[in-house]
Amino acid sequence: MFKKVIGALVIAMVLSSCATVIRGVHEDLKVVSIPSGANVNLSTGERGVTPATFTKRRRGSFQVTVSKPGYYSQTVTVRSEASATGAAATAGNVATVGVGVAVDAGTGAWNSFYPNPVSIQLVPQPGEHPARQKRFADGGYPVATPTERAGMVRSPYTQRLYDVHTVPHGALVHDVDVNKLFLNP
Repeated sequence: MFKKVIGALVIAMVLSSCATVIRGVHEDLKVVSIPSGANVNLSTGERGVTPATFTKRRRGSFQVTVSKPGYYSQTVTVRSEASATGAAATAGNVATVGVGVAVDAGTGAWNSFYPNPVSIQLVPQPGEHPARQKRFADGGYPVATPTERAGMVRSPYTQRLYDVHTVPHGALVHDVDVNKLFLNP
């Protein structure tokens, strides 16, 4: 009888860390970019080229920097947060001994990475984009100046702000003040 009770307690303790057992303490983080073939540097030291996959412990936040010659580098913070999937796997802990709740919290097994995948659309630097180089040769259009605000540029003619959220990179934009065209960077 005593062996059965001890055996039942051991099984309950092992199963009480449900998320750690079911999900594990690692998660695959995917990094993709347009265009692909960009360099990826994680603040934790790992490196790769897009599309890339990194296996990381679910605990802690870190930075992902994506860069490619001729494009502006972009950095994204990846956070480790409690997820519905991890919480569901941990829910069984309340019904059992409860030791697993501490184990799951300590290992980060109930967390997931956000965002995952990290998806970056790189912005070409002025004068570097092939479409712009062709247009310069054909029409000699000047390039707008990017601003700190995403999707906003300054006209090379008047310095007026233009919203280019929906304008493709390398496309022509009309400066209404001087009735001339310029390129969206």
